[in-house]
Amino acid sequence: MTPTPPTATTRPRFTSIRSRTTILVMELCVGNEYHPLEAVLVHRPGPEIDRLNFHNMRRFLFEDIPYLRRMQDEHDEFTQRMRDHGVQVLYLEELLRELLNQDTAARDALIQEICTTEQTPALSELLLSGRFNSRELLDILFAGMTSREYHHLTGQNLAAAPLGDFVLPPIPNAYFSRDPAVVVKNAAISCKMHYGERVRETILTRTLLEWHPWFENRQIIYGGSDSPEEDRPHTVEGGDVLVLNDEAVIIGVSERTRWQAIEKIAHNVFDIGHIRRMYEVTIPAERDYMHLDTVFTIIDRGVVCWYPPVMEQVREIQRFEPLEYQGRIIAQRVSEVRTLTQILCDEFGCPVTIIHTAGGDPHYAPREQRTDGTNVLAIAPRRVIMYDRNFKTQEELQRHGVETICINGSELVRGLGGPRCMSMPLRRAVAC
Repeated sequence: MTPTPPTATTRPRFTSIRSRTTILVMELCVGNEYHPLEAVLVHRPGPEIDRLNFHNMRRFLFEDIPYLRRMQDEHDEFTQRMRDHGVQVLYLEELLRELLNQDTAARDALIQEICTTEQTPALSELLLSGRFNSRELLDILFAGMTSREYHHLTGQNLAAAPLGDFVLPPIPNAYFSRDPAVVVKNAAISCKMHYGERVRETILTRTLLEWHPWFENRQIIYGGSDSPEEDRPHTVEGGDVLVLNDEAVIIGVSERTRWQAIEKIAHNVFDIGHIRRMYEVTIPAERDYMHLDTVFTIIDRGVVCWYPPVMEQVREIQRFEPLEYQGRIIAQRVSEVRTLTQILCDEFGCPVTIIHTAGGDPHYAPREQRTDGTNVLAIAPRRVIMYDRNFKTQEELQRHGVETICINGSELVRGLGGPRCMSMPLRRAVAC
């Protein structure tokens, strides 16, 4: 049983490791996908990447084995480009280290939840022993532990794990910080991952949101630790969630997000008055299009980038609207008669410019969709960060007046994700 996070009035005094000053509260606010980005949460790839090998990489959802040092260089370039444009970059691992270093209740709750989820009670005893400092503990929680390492630390062997197997597996996808949680207006959705290999990412991010004083004003509208019914198999991942405006959200039914989760999210956001319309868009449930944002992103009001072979075949769209029923607000499902383009025109309040991946080139479009040419991150209206390797998409964006800030992505892309996947916006310059 996970302890309930302390309230703001019962929190211990908390000091930032980096600044040695009392932390200010982070006010969440994401009212669309394109207003100037003010604060973002990321995870710099770490030792968990070096756990990948030829035999396990597909289990951990990788197509190839990245070179960690170069991968970190590319990620550092990505975060520096955001800083260059005034974005406050926060690191998941740094904030967690601050939290675990100063809040033993949060530390114990996190260990217990992870070890219960991973069904490793013996490891729980080791990690709760106080033997590890916060940095060492986080290295284990991200990179995992092999049975050989467990034997070295304890002198004991675990019956079910031959030497070399993982007592606790790594989470190499953690640098895709978009997926474990997403901010909608001034509240957060704690996501439920489709693959068990990624569930720990949700636990780490939710722990940060629920326990770190930086987020003491946060509200979790789906998937909080006090809502166990909002758990698997009703999965939802942040890459499928796009905020159209301050009244409407679009969520993809994909390989990794289920319609049941979308319906529950709609009910929750309507019940507290956050959003007035939610759209459910079905895309092929295939790994090539794992999330909606791999085939569709928003660059400005009335400007989108999408991959035509998927987005121009969308037929099934559902709309949820709030309905008062027996004294409370619920989500009413309505089959949408408008096309996606018509919906976007109505929600943006203007005609929509659609920029095709690689300009729709039949050879380059599938190549650049695969290397996340569509998965650009808007850090301001018509200003995006993207991989330099997707040069045909870059040319097409520039032709439509979009400023492209290009970064290297030869190693980062091996996990099948782009700049939008690697970022969890916390604040944009828009009223919430």
